[in-house]
This record gives sequence, C-alpha cells and structure tokens, in this order.
Amino acid sequence: MQETGITRVFALRAYTVKVKGNAYFIAPTGRTTWSGPYATLQHATTAIARKLAREFIERDQRLNG
Repeated sequence: MQETGITRVFALRAYTVKVKGNAYFIAPTGRTTWSGPYATLQHATTAIARKLAREFIERDQRLNG
C-alpha cells in the first residue's frame, strides 16, 4: 500500500449518527442522504469504519498510481 520512507496524512470525511426509535442511521456530516437502518450503534459505527477505510485506500492508490 505504501512505499517505505513516505508519510501520507489524510483528513477523512466526518460522519453523523442519527437514532430514530431503535434504529441507527449514518450520513456524511452536512449531507441529508442517510444510510441504514442499522440495528445497533456498533453496526452503524462499523459501517462508518468500512467507509473510511475504503476512502483511505482509494486516496492512497491515486497517489501511488
């Protein structure tokens, strides 16, 4: 993924979590398109983690060519 000796720092997207009844929804902060419902907060935050990992990998691959 990364060459030795190269440091990369990425500011990744922020997410907002909404709770409606017993369901959790997530959206990039500032957007109104919600993903979900997720049954638990753990499922919602795991979905955010997957999205952030995908964002990091895509940015890193763009720089690696």
